[in-house]
Amino acid sequence: MKKFFSIILSIAFLFVLSVDSAFSAINKQINANIKTKRVPAGTVINLRLADPVNSSKMELGQGFDLVVTDNVKVEESVVIPQGTLVRGSVEEIQKPAMFYKGGLVRLYFDHIVSPTGKQVPFVAGIFNNPNVTYDGALSSKTSYKTAITNTAKTAKNIVVEPTTWAWEKGEEMFNGSPKYILAPVTAVVAVPVAGIYFVGDAIADIFKKGKDISINQGETLQVQLIKPVDMPVY
Repeated sequence: MKKFFSIILSIAFLFVLSVDSAFSAINKQINANIKTKRVPAGTVINLRLADPVNSSKMELGQGFDLVVTDNVKVEESVVIPQGTLVRGSVEEIQKPAMFYKGGLVRLYFDHIVSPTGKQVPFVAGIFNNPNVTYDGALSSKTSYKTAITNTAKTAKNIVVEPTTWAWEKGEEMFNGSPKYILAPVTAVVAVPVAGIYFVGDAIADIFKKGKDISINQGETLQVQLIKPVDMPVY
């Protein structure tokens, strides 16, 4: 009886070995058929946001998806087809705050999903976007400095525009002589008004929150590859 069981176990063991060898051969054959093509660093890729970006609504570490909008070719071959998914997460976030401090979101691109279903590392930076900072984040670019600059421009216009108007009107009267009276008088009146506006608005801006960085779902981001991407192809 023991000898019979030994024979059965031996047969079962040999069967398992043969099945394992067969699967190994199949996997080797499949892997042999899979090649990769390299998309070089510096390549610009257009991505459509599948999720909105908003500095007040997103959280640190939150995931987001993007979709490739145009085929990416290498040597006339489509390596990254339109519709390919790119995934990432929020690496840094700053919500708007007082002193007109604007919102900021730094997006980390994690991987791209190849047509074969493989997750391939995807290292890229946002490219050619008016909201991108020098170090690659997305920002509303509002600050107390920008608020003061805008307030100063408005205060200047409070003086310049009526004074210019008075000068032009004065030129139309009595051979233009009244302009030498109307323009200075207008400026004298306008300067204190501009000063009051500037001081009041500058103080008010201290307590104002800055603007959010907000990009709607469906809008396009251009990114540039920092490292090459090796995409599996058959």
